Amino acid sequence: MLIIMSVKFPKKYYLVFTLLALVTALAVNWVTSNIAKQKEETQYLQLDRANKRAAFELQSSLTTYAALVSGIKAYIEITDGEYLEEEDIKYLLDMQLSDLSIPPPFSISYLDTNHIFQFDFTMKKAALENLEGTSLEKIIGKSGISRMDTLMRSSKYYASNPTNLIEGIVGLPLGFGILDDNGVSKGYITTVAEFAPIIDRVYKNVNKEDFVYRFQAGNGNYFDRAKSYNGQKCYAKTEDPEYFKNFNIPDESYVSTTVNFYNKKFVVSTAYKRPQENSMVMFITSLIWYLALLGFMLFLVIQFYVYERKDKMIAAQNKRLSEVVATKNKFFSIVAHDLRSPLSSVINFLDVLKQEEFKSKQTAAIIDSLEDSSRNSISLLDNLLKWSKLETGQIKYEPIPLDILAITKDQIKVYSDNLQQKGINVRLESSFKGTVEGDKNMIATVIRNLLSNAIKFSNDNDIIVIEFSKTAQDFIFTIEDNGIGMTDAYRKKILSLTETTVQKGTRNEKGSGLGLILSNEFIKTHNGELSIESQEGKGTIVTFTLPLKS
Repeated sequence: MLIIMSVKFPKKYYLVFTLLALVTALAVNWVTSNIAKQKEETQYLQLDRANKRAAFELQSSLTTYAALVSGIKAYIEITDGEYLEEEDIKYLLDMQLSDLSIPPPFSISYLDTNHIFQFDFTMKKAALENLEGTSLEKIIGKSGISRMDTLMRSSKYYASNPTNLIEGIVGLPLGFGILDDNGVSKGYITTVAEFAPIIDRVYKNVNKEDFVYRFQAGNGNYFDRAKSYNGQKCYAKTEDPEYFKNFNIPDESYVSTTVNFYNKKFVVSTAYKRPQENSMVMFITSLIWYLALLGFMLFLVIQFYVYERKDKMIAAQNKRLSEVVATKNKFFSIVAHDLRSPLSSVINFLDVLKQEEFKSKQTAAIIDSLEDSSRNSISLLDNLLKWSKLETGQIKYEPIPLDILAITKDQIKVYSDNLQQKGINVRLESSFKGTVEGDKNMIATVIRNLLSNAIKFSNDNDIIVIEFSKTAQDFIFTIEDNGIGMTDAYRKKILSLTETTVQKGTRNEKGSGLGLILSNEFIKTHNGELSIESQEGKGTIVTFTLPLKS
């Protein structure tokens, strides 16, 4: 990290990195916001679904309770109130409860028009105070009696808010007036259902692990399974563990649904028990992602900077190398050209000397040796000059129809003295008739180099075979000698400029290997291939192909 900080980048890299950092910050913020929004929407949907489920279960419980009371009301209306006896009502309730999966009402009472209890009983195992003959006014006061006056003059259902009963439970009163055919009141029926089983049904069918549920009456008072928080004296000895205030949840965290029950309304609210993932956790997560991406981008910028520097260094090195190669090629061209003229003069002078008669055989041998060395040097310089021109692009490929046989015969004439000195015969075999398209100077140079090598590495009185053939696509030139051959390792590196490949001929003729390299390049220029097969002590076969025009 210290090394990175110590590197001085160009200004454009700081600008690029700053821009990338800003774009990444915006991208991370956008992604984080969308994730948070989606999560919030998902959480709200889950909360709303839980609330709707709780409201549905409460509505279902209240409806079942109302159905039970409706059965009593229907019975009284059908009998015109003639059978308002305790035993008759108990019998009716037993029949209804056999079909409804609900607990029986906590208490059922019948009061006359003077609000005097005619009967009051429970179907639960509970010790109730006997209220028969007692006035309701003693229990609920004059204000309560006023409400009851309204109740008994109407056959409609009338519900009261949840209330704390002396028996230590929360009750839900529901009653209706009893009217004769003329609409005259005969009194009223009141039933009180225990609220705990009603709320138990809600808790049984909702998720209590993750959510808290709040129950509120239409007058704003809260209630649970144990108490109604309405300011009345409470006789309950237990607490409801699910009471919403046990969880200290803010009001704004709740979603609510209203449940209608005749003249009353109940509000069911739902909230998460545990706080959901807060913004700090999301911020830390986003920051970690941002720093990770920033580090990755910094790495990319550094890599690009290193790559650009290396690229510039390589470009500069290539330029210097090209200049060096150009200088080298120009130097070779100048040297080869300037040396060729004096060597040609030396050869001409030696030809003149050979026509003189010398008494000493040693002198004649020296002249022959000088001539051979000069001609080898001339051949080397010719190859060097052509290779230099090829590398510098001074040799242009100019294809024309070629008579390969005529070109080959011309090259054999060039080496007639060498062939005669070693007693070597050249045999031409051809199954090919026609012309091949190629550059005459290049192909002549290739054949001359291949023939020169064959002569150099052939034993005295050997035969060199040159064969022309073809396939459907290519012309094939093959030259074969029975000379000293070469090892496989030597053969594999003979066409490489980076390898030293010097091998003397059968009469210690010198060679540089440049002729084969030049020939291979010329054949490649023709889109052909040059290949070598050789076995040490048995000879060499060199083949090149040239594409035939379709």
